[in-house]
Amino acid sequence: MIRANKLYLLIFFFFIFTTYNSKEQKKSFSIIFPIKEIIIENTLAVNLIKLKSELDFLRKTSLFFLKEEKIVEVMDRHEFISNVQLKKKYPSTLKILVFEKIPIATEIKDKKRYYVTKNGEKVNYTRIENYEDLPTIFGNHKNFSSFFNDLEESNFKINEIKAFYYFDIGRWDIVLKNKKTIKLPEKNYQNILLKVNSILDDVSFSKYKIFDYRIKDQLILQ
Repeated sequence: MIRANKLYLLIFFFFIFTTYNSKEQKKSFSIIFPIKEIIIENTLAVNLIKLKSELDFLRKTSLFFLKEEKIVEVMDRHEFISNVQLKKKYPSTLKILVFEKIPIATEIKDKKRYYVTKNGEKVNYTRIENYEDLPTIFGNHKNFSSFFNDLEESNFKINEIKAFYYFDIGRWDIVLKNKKTIKLPEKNYQNILLKVNSILDDVSFSKYKIFDYRIKDQLILQ
């Protein structure tokens, strides 16, 4: 009798944890914690409709036996996705928190346009409303991430920048949306950045368009 009970118990668990596969539907369905809802959060650049469609294969599969590697494969197809966090909400909901790469500028190189991220990565350009107003980088730069970090640390008004121009000698020009240009020296420009904001806000300097700091300890106005 005991052996019979064990056999029935094994058969029971076999059916509970076994998925159903229909050749006509070409999907694997689970009868234990089947996924009925997929919630994707924190997307700005990623095509949410496309991503949801690509993850539709997860529906009715088991939340308990979630195949995370299959989700990673899908995410890897999207350049803007840096990482994801999966949260299972039993009995039937999968929540996906997306961590995107953050573009800080655009760049045209070899006749092709890219987004440039905070860590220096390049992502193929596609029109994204949230990033339409990013500044453009010109020149064969090598240290933009470091330069941008210096701007942030100096509390420079980055949202007012229209373009960055890099020169081969190793220095930058910053062009603002109000058409003012800041010419920085090759070295030791960090202290200058700390002063620029106050000068630009000073009405007595409003008539000038060029702020040239290239000569040490001098500011030439034009």
